[in-house]
Amino acid sequence: MEHKFWKVGALGLSQGEFTLLTSMAGLTRSRAVDSYVISAAADIADSHIIILNVDDLEAVSRWRTLVAKPRPPVTVLYVSEEPTDPQQRYLLRPFGPAKLLALLDSIVKEARESAHVWKKPTLSQASTNATSPALRALVVDDSPTVCKQLELELRNFNIRADIAETGERGLELLSLNKYDLIFLDVVLPGTDGYQVCKDIRKNPRTKQTPVIMLTSKSSPFDKVRGSLAGCSAYLTKPVDYNMFREAVEKHVGTIKSA
Repeated sequence: MEHKFWKVGALGLSQGEFTLLTSMAGLTRSRAVDSYVISAAADIADSHIIILNVDDLEAVSRWRTLVAKPRPPVTVLYVSEEPTDPQQRYLLRPFGPAKLLALLDSIVKEARESAHVWKKPTLSQASTNATSPALRALVVDDSPTVCKQLELELRNFNIRADIAETGERGLELLSLNKYDLIFLDVVLPGTDGYQVCKDIRKNPRTKQTPVIMLTSKSSPFDKVRGSLAGCSAYLTKPVDYNMFREAVEKHVGTIKSA
């Protein structure tokens, strides 16, 4: 595994907190794999990770320009109480070096794991959209890494994603909600993706919903099975990002013009 330096930027931290952050980063330089460097103020736009003091209005204003980037940095909120969003990364005041390092390491670990899912490795958090998501997708996959990455990337299309870890749970959500797009893993606990896709096609409410199957299998036979089950597209892991984007845009375009 190659050694990599991850750039960490800070917005709105006190001088003491910034000194602690710099000291923590210095201690990681002797590590064999991942080290952290602190972005200078002029280079903060190139950071992989941003630590944001949400009570500093000037810092928040500058952060908004960063999340508008095509590949925005991951944001860690520095807060007085836990955010209501359970998926939001945060540090409670006051933060210590051990807690900070553990959080940064978890972010980097997720980024490295995503490299096995996507041919275009990313370390991103989708930019905040001022409008509510116009479309809704269902992701059926038992891998938290795959689900998280799909959720983040779909936000860039203004698509909200619901997650199901099993085919049975996916079918349950389909009976309760209307979805514009479905991502379906082939290998699932219990009922496999092929059978779930067949069940989707048998249901009058969902038979026209686009289904994009995701799998680590790449043989022509597996693609034929997917087609016979009724899937609209078939993407092989690690997913080529451009093919993923083309598949989503194709079906989003079809939905918008329907």
